Amino acid sequence: MFIKFRRTPNSGGANERPRTHGLPQAGRGGVLRPGYHCAMASFTLDGETYEYLRPDPGHPPEEARSWEYGNYPKVMATVPLAGGSTVDVYAVAERWNPSYILVAWADDGDHKHWAWIPAGNVRRVTDSEWDIEDYRRCPENLRSIRWGSRLPGFLPA
Repeated sequence: MFIKFRRTPNSGGANERPRTHGLPQAGRGGVLRPGYHCAMASFTLDGETYEYLRPDPGHPPEEARSWEYGNYPKVMATVPLAGGSTVDVYAVAERWNPSYILVAWADDGDHKHWAWIPAGNVRRVTDSEWDIEDYRRCPENLRSIRWGSRLPGFLPA
């Protein structure tokens, strides 16, 4: 037996505040999706905190394409920072348009970050390179469990 499901913006009555009420963007009169107008976010990588730029992807959303879910290519992305410098991060490429690639990476706290990066600043990495980075970021006490006696970068055939 199927029960009809109806989506509603709020689960309560007419007096309930929207679920977005507590979000800082809503309080400032902004939109819920973070803007692309050089909005800055920060992440911590190897104990150092970086503020990075999230530039406009340069094309309408209709032009964005996506790789198959779960089969995102592993890449090295050069992320532009607020001070004008850059930092390289190991990431996965989730979407692309003619000139930008949307990459996602995790920081030291395992928080996920996304940014549209110019296509020229993104390159694919080999499985061996990715394995070495995984090993480097893995807590030392867990390395023997995950890798056993195998050296990082030497993948089983």
